Amino acid sequence: MSTELKTQFNALIIDDEISGRTMIEYYLKEFASDILGKIVSVSSLKEAVQQFDSFKPDIIFTDYELRNESGLSVKDYIHEDIPVVVVSAHSQYALEAIQTNVFDYLLKPLSEDEVLRFKSRLLKKISKDSQNGSIGFDDQLIIKDSGENTMIAFGDILYIEAAGAYSKIVTDSKNFIASKTLKSIESSLPKSFIRIHRSYIVPLNQIASYSSSTVCLKNGNQLALSKTGKKLLQSFI
Repeated sequence: MSTELKTQFNALIIDDEISGRTMIEYYLKEFASDILGKIVSVSSLKEAVQQFDSFKPDIIFTDYELRNESGLSVKDYIHEDIPVVVVSAHSQYALEAIQTNVFDYLLKPLSEDEVLRFKSRLLKKISKDSQNGSIGFDDQLIIKDSGENTMIAFGDILYIEAAGAYSKIVTDSKNFIASKTLKSIESSLPKSFIRIHRSYIVPLNQIASYSSSTVCLKNGNQLALSKTGKKLLQSFI
């Protein structure tokens, strides 16, 4: 089973020492660059919070001991689905970190083995989430497409179409075939996606107009609209 990813994760590093930030970034780029894309480093929780809206990290690496604050406090500002990895020189904080449901606890100084162990855990999580049909990190959907784990941002989806035992996820750049039924996919989507027909699910922000039997998308595509789908659509609009 392949674990290659077509979409990489944004990583945010929080460490109040430049040597710590440099070390973490080096090891992530050296041994996990295939699954981690853009990496941003900051020196405090305040700087981290300022990055959330613009950068939108998919995973966070934080030192436990920051100046006058605990790195675990970052969990108060993020969605619970975003994995937090503590990177600390002190093993005595591991139990507390685990009790707050951090994803992993890495000891400084980092090593190749430590980072590869973390990477293996992350890939297993991705594979498990995909098999369960669950939502990937915060605002993305993880599916199996051609045997590979594929992450699709909800904001990129134009519509989803039933294809027998499969589902076709249509985006501007590419169509993906998920090995799940439309009903199964539907349970993994946010409430902004609605079932307009037994064959179609559409995000509300892609709808330009609708008639008694048709939905017109902003890109000009027209999809069938059922009576039930129309009632549901009218309840949202």
